[in-house]
Amino acid sequence: MKRTIRYSKKREAILEVIRSTHIHPTAEWVYQRLKPAHPDLSLGTVYRNLGFFMEQGTIKSVGVV
Repeated sequence: MKRTIRYSKKREAILEVIRSTHIHPTAEWVYQRLKPAHPDLSLGTVYRNLGFFMEQGTIKSVGVV
């Protein structure tokens, strides 16, 4: 059974900030960039959405040094 994915402004903003950089951003980096415009954003939301994007194949994790 395929789950329905609801539209989310926060999810869209997370993906946009990732696409707008040439560095490999961390979840904390994404969170700090978006927090001023999205005061109700939590770091957990960023992590969940990064996991979602990885599951979908939209982004890849290159690991942590």
